Amino acid sequence: MTLSFTVSISQTDDKNKKFVEICRLEHKIFAKDALARWPDARLWTSPGQFSFPIRSVPNSYVWGRDVSGVLDTSSLEEMTNSTNLLPSWTDEIEYETLESGTFRVGLSPVTLYETAFFHKKSKSLIVTDALIRVPSVPPVLNDPDKLLLISKRSTSDPLPADSLEARTIGWEKTALLVSYFFPEHEEFDPVTPGVVTWTEGWHDNFLALSNRLLVPPVVRELLYAKNPTSVRRWVDRVSGRWDFQKIVPAHFEAPIVANSADFRRAFEFLEDNTIDAFPANDLARGLKPIADLVLGRK
Repeated sequence: MTLSFTVSISQTDDKNKKFVEICRLEHKIFAKDALARWPDARLWTSPGQFSFPIRSVPNSYVWGRDVSGVLDTSSLEEMTNSTNLLPSWTDEIEYETLESGTFRVGLSPVTLYETAFFHKKSKSLIVTDALIRVPSVPPVLNDPDKLLLISKRSTSDPLPADSLEARTIGWEKTALLVSYFFPEHEEFDPVTPGVVTWTEGWHDNFLALSNRLLVPPVVRELLYAKNPTSVRRWVDRVSGRWDFQKIVPAHFEAPIVANSADFRRAFEFLEDNTIDAFPANDLARGLKPIADLVLGRK
């Protein structure tokens, strides 16, 4: 299983090759429809996939068919192992799989994986959750009604008129919520039960998060903290092997103009966790207690 997982579906015909990447936990629900659309396609997954929270769900239910192969380690390593089935598209797209750590989900140990891909022709690095860049303006595909709902100073306030300013406020607060779960300036109203109010300062916290290449707070503080040595080896393999010029993550802004030096810089915290640290008060009430529990920290 992987919280940050990648599934690839490849189809080869006389004219072209189709490559579809479907990312993140339970995003694999779209794979079944994709495979139905391309019945001759083959299905490749990162290791250890299952349907969360129930295990041992038949492949016929999850995918609609059996898995063609598993992207265990690296296209470079598996090329030298004649017993492994190698995807037909590795002449165009290479991959490196990260084993980021093992956690307990319920009563069972679960190892989390992410597979990064390098598309040679476009010099693009494709990742799932490893990196993001949060834009300062709301992406066009965001639901305006939801942005306006979150833009309110208090949940008891009326919905504001639709404007770019209101949408942007909603976007900034949304980015903080999904990054930290319970960010610093989101407060329960001390007088009215069930009402939440945003206090001044959230915009500065958004500025600290946005417009830069970074490992997302959830991934950095929880997933990559479990086995930083393994993550560091994967970073070295990815940055040392491929000369990419842009990064295409599954979330937030894409594509991002960035190279291997930028990629390595985003992971400098693996050597010193005080480098480029997230605001302590944004972490304190949501993400940090969860990470402390999962990682066994007091």
